[in-house]
Amino acid sequence: MGVYQEEKVVDLVCGMEIPRGDPDTLISYCNGQPYYFCAPCCIKAFEKNPARYLKPKGPIGRFLARLVNANIKVFGRAGPPCH
Repeated sequence: MGVYQEEKVVDLVCGMEIPRGDPDTLISYCNGQPYYFCAPCCIKAFEKNPARYLKPKGPIGRFLARLVNANIKVFGRAGPPCH
């Protein structure tokens, strides 16, 4: 038998992984699409300027995102001000 793992989503503002089904997870809808957030300040920042967080990343942006995720896995995260 397999082990059930709750699906994780990424907060577009701070990058924190959060469980989709957690009752504390905040949801905002933009163009009918749900987006998940860890804290009120993150959802407020997203709702103020959604285009900033929904803009597709170019090759350099994707490289930097992978680099940040690798560093977080190895060294941990100090955490954004929302935590």
